[in-house]
Amino acid sequence: MIKKPAGYDEAAAYTGESQQLPKGKYVCVIKQVATQTSKNGNKQFVILFDVAEGEQKDFFQKLFNADKAQNSADAKWRGVFKQNMEGKGLSWFKGIITSIERSNNFTFQWDKENNEKTLAGKKFGGIFRRRQYEAENGNRPIVTELWQIRSVAGLADAEVPEDDLLPEGTVQKPAETPSPVGDGFMNIPEGAGDEGIPFM
Repeated sequence: MIKKPAGYDEAAAYTGESQQLPKGKYVCVIKQVATQTSKNGNKQFVILFDVAEGEQKDFFQKLFNADKAQNSADAKWRGVFKQNMEGKGLSWFKGIITSIERSNNFTFQWDKENNEKTLAGKKFGGIFRRRQYEAENGNRPIVTELWQIRSVAGLADAEVPEDDLLPEGTVQKPAETPSPVGDGFMNIPEGAGDEGIPFM
């Protein structure tokens, strides 16, 4: 006879299956913004975001809460988008700022102390695609990633790209990470707050 362990009914069930956001178009909300320097020395604009509306609302908050319940020291916020702010990335960066401004009837104030905090709570339109990559262990998982940021109104005319699958028999390792804009994860330090807000 197997006896039910104490706390079984209250415990979260970890099946080893990875929850994935379905590809598509979502209204998203910014949780936090920061800048950082990439490994290549490029200045990057980093957005921590979540799904703001619909059936998948709070998708990344729920994942974070589940990760925190399993192992709070290693909990990572998975809704992360990184964009280079200089060189070839400058036009894309300007497009992101413009999309956020249009989505919120808002004008971003440049060169002001803590101006990144004014972006928290702002909405944008997110186009999410699925992409396959070659993992270090030889597996070929498929990830759902934020592919492009648009204005919320611009989502209506946007198209979701087809899955980007690796050709059979090829080996392709990600340059640094599974995502072209970052690793898709952000470490959350201890003491970040029990409410689960993803502070960097």
